[in-house]
Amino acid sequence: MLFVNIGVCVQTETVLRQAIAERIKPVLFMNKMDRALLELQLEAEELYQTFQRIVENVNVIIATYSDDSGPMGEVRVDPSKGSVGFGSGLHGWAFTLKQFAEMYAEKFKIDVVKLMRRLWGENFFNPKTKKWAKQKEDDNKRSFCMYVLDPIYKVFDSIMNYKKEEAISLMKKLNIELKHEDSDKDGKALLKVVMRTWLPAGEALLQMIAIHLPSPVVAQKYRMEMLYEGPHDDEAAIGVKVVLASVVLTDSSQLTSDGFEKLPDQIMYPYAEPYDLQKTCL
Repeated sequence: MLFVNIGVCVQTETVLRQAIAERIKPVLFMNKMDRALLELQLEAEELYQTFQRIVENVNVIIATYSDDSGPMGEVRVDPSKGSVGFGSGLHGWAFTLKQFAEMYAEKFKIDVVKLMRRLWGENFFNPKTKKWAKQKEDDNKRSFCMYVLDPIYKVFDSIMNYKKEEAISLMKKLNIELKHEDSDKDGKALLKVVMRTWLPAGEALLQMIAIHLPSPVVAQKYRMEMLYEGPHDDEAAIGVKVVLASVVLTDSSQLTSDGFEKLPDQIMYPYAEPYDLQKTCL
């Protein structure tokens, strides 16, 4: 997973080049979105243009070092397909367009996949005529700004400007229920709790990984020659290709929306004794 702040730097290209050379498929996460709203105070359209430039720059780098006909297939990242996330690692909240498309799919009576495509790029919606357009006009607005950024901006504005009644109304509309111990918080402390309750980072990141990144079983088949320096047709090489590494979760609730609060009890390999992952990692 590639984390990018508000801009692509030389290190981004270095990391991407190394990942692609090792046949590691990337997904993109736009970090520090909280800073764009609180410190830089970017307007919604300006923030969209910033995101668009980052996606384009990352895809230019990917196109330079990868080939869609290679073993990884299409490597480029695309917000409309859910392979790009947005949010704040520091505050613990994140989202992809898939999550917002699922929120609005019933309202628009549009399939989630089709709506994801409309929530990015040159797609504009007129709330009066209820019509979509491909060009900006006086009475329409970019769909990403209207349906993704505007609700987030309203939450930030109501909480950071201490508009208590407006904040409570927004939380009801967004089905955000705070714990009793969080109800007395205000300012940035309340903002963190509200955003991570509404858009938990763990859920968005897990969704990107599960949907867009290959499983170890699939990836090892084409990464073997990058991992093993011996003959590619010997027993060890074939073993690397076909080994089935499976994570055993004794309780499905271990992967929580709060962001991997619990670790799986064991990770099991057919050619090794199972070990306690918690003891290893903690």
